[in-house]
Amino acid sequence: MHYYRKAAAVFILIITLVLPFFLEAEAEVAVVEIKTLLAESEYLSSKAAENKKPETVEAEILKIIKKAAAEFAEENNYGSVVTKHQLYKGGKDISSQLAKKIDAEN
Repeated sequence: MHYYRKAAAVFILIITLVLPFFLEAEAEVAVVEIKTLLAESEYLSSKAAENKKPETVEAEILKIIKKAAAEFAEENNYGSVVTKHQLYKGGKDISSQLAKKIDAEN
């Protein structure tokens, strides 16, 4: 009879150790559409309107977007942030939320 108790205890122990691996939720993908972000964010729009070289302004804007998107993804448990391409389908669009975050920080 003691063998059944030991077997049940071992079975319960194994189940409790293995179960968390199967219950993990997949990380969601966040999608950022650059055109929408530039249109909705006052700070990025003012950066784009500056009279600098277009390459310099574009690099500054992308640096700001990447930094803010990384922080936003970390705060909201997104697995990755993707800039929207025509080939990519799926993910949650966070462009407007990211625009609000960028405007609030700057």
